[in-house]
Amino acid sequence: MKKLLSLLLALPLLFVACETENEATNEPQTNDATLELTSNGSLSFEAKGGNGEITYTLKGKDETSFEISSVSPVTATTEAAWITILEQESVFGAIKFEVAENTATEQRSSSIKVSYLTQSFSVTVNQAAAEPVREIEGWAIIGSMTNNWNINDAILMEDIEGYFVARGVELATSDSFKFIKDGSMQNGLGGNGQAAERDYKYATSKYGSDIRVKEAGTYDIYINDALTSYYIMGEGNNPDNAYEVIAPGEDAWFVTGIGESQRMRKSGIFLYASGISINENGFKLYHGLSDKSYGAVEDAVAELSQEIAIVADSEYKIKANVEENRLYDIYLHVEEGKVWVMPRSSKPDYIHECDYAEGVWFDGNNFVVMLKSENLRLTIDCNSAKANTNAIIPAATYSVGGEDGYVINVSDSEIANEDGKQNIVSGSVTISHIEGGYDISVDLVNAVQHRVRAHFCGEVASNQYMGGYVTNPTGIN
Repeated sequence: MKKLLSLLLALPLLFVACETENEATNEPQTNDATLELTSNGSLSFEAKGGNGEITYTLKGKDETSFEISSVSPVTATTEAAWITILEQESVFGAIKFEVAENTATEQRSSSIKVSYLTQSFSVTVNQAAAEPVREIEGWAIIGSMTNNWNINDAILMEDIEGYFVARGVELATSDSFKFIKDGSMQNGLGGNGQAAERDYKYATSKYGSDIRVKEAGTYDIYINDALTSYYIMGEGNNPDNAYEVIAPGEDAWFVTGIGESQRMRKSGIFLYASGISINENGFKLYHGLSDKSYGAVEDAVAELSQEIAIVADSEYKIKANVEENRLYDIYLHVEEGKVWVMPRSSKPDYIHECDYAEGVWFDGNNFVVMLKSENLRLTIDCNSAKANTNAIIPAATYSVGGEDGYVINVSDSEIANEDGKQNIVSGSVTISHIEGGYDISVDLVNAVQHRVRAHFCGEVASNQYMGGYVTNPTGIN
C-alpha cells in the first residue's frame, strides 16, 4: 500500500519534468503543426477606423489541417494602444481586432504579432491621417448630406443684403441639417421639429431640432440677418415670396381649379399667386377660414389687368382672356372683393387711398411731400417753377424729367411698399388746391418697374423738425 501511494505522488513530478523538457525544445515536436498566414500581411484603414481580421492555418507534417475544437492555441498581441484585439470574438483560424479613429493629422502604423509555440508572424496595420479641420468663417449648413455631418464638407452661405443663403442644395427627405456659425455648433441654429415645405418661412431656434424637408429636391436655403427665420425656397425663388406657416384657425386663400391648389401670398394690400397656368375654363378661389368657394359675379371673360368682382358660392368661374402655354399672376383684394389676372411680374392698376400727408419746406422752390397708407409710404421731392407764397405748395403737375420747371427729384424720392424701398424712375404727381387742403394724385413707377398709383385728399400736416411749416390753402387753385 505504501508503494502505490509513493507512485501516485511521483506522477505530478513526472508530468512537470516532461513539460519542462518540451518547453526547452526549440524545434516543433513530432505532433506539432506549422503556423501559416492566409490573409494579407499588411492591412490599411481610413482615419475613422474600423474592424479587421487576420486569418491563419495550422498544418501538420502530413499537410492535413490541425483541428482544435475548443480553445485556440494561437495568441495575438500588439503594442499599439489604438488597436484592440477582440479576444471574445476571435475563433480558431481568425483573429478579430478593432482600430480606433485617428484624430491626428499624421498617419500611423503598428503591427499585430500572431504566435503559436515558438512560431510567429506579424501583420502590419496602417491607418490614414485625419483631414485637417476646415476653418469656416460666417454661416454654413452642416448635415447628413455633408458627408454625414463632416465639418470639412459644410456648405458655406453667401452674405447678401438682409440674408445668408446657400444655393442649389440637394436634399432628400431622409436628410437633416442645421445652421452653424464660424464652424461651431454652439453658435448654431435649428428648426422646430416641423418638416419644411418648399417656399415656406419658419422660425429658427438656437437649440432647435434638425431640419428636414417634406419633398426631395434642389433648394435655395436662407436665414435672415436677424437670425429669427429660415426659408426653404425652390431653386431661384426669393424669400420675399415665402409663405407664412399656416397655424390652426389662420386665414388663408387658395387658387383652385388649376390642377393642384396654390396658396396665395401677402403683397401689400393684395394676396397673390404667381406663375399660374390658366385655361379658358377659368378658376375659383377658396377661403380656408370660412370654408367657402368664390367665383365671378357674372359669366364673363375679362381682359388682362381688368378688375373682376367676386362673390361667395358663385356658380361662375373667374375667366380672363388668356393664351395657351403662358403663365399669369393672380391678385386678390379681399376687402373690396376684386381679382385681377395679370401678365407675369406686373401688378394691378390700383389706386391706393392714402390717409395721411406730411409736407416739409426746404427753401422757396423746393419741397417734399410724404404720403402714407397702411402698406405704402411715398417720399416725393419736387422743384417748383415758382417760389411758394405763404408756405403754400404750388399747384401743378410735377414729373420726372419735366421740362416746364415742375420736376420730381428722383435721387431724393422713393416708394416704400412690398417691393422694399425703391427709387422713383418715372411718372408724375398732380397737386391741386381745395378748401382747407390739397388734392394729390400720384402715378409713378419704381426701380423694379412696378407702377404705383395713389391719392390723397385733405389737410397736409407740417413737419417743423425737418425744415418748416406748410400752409393749407383756403380755396381752389
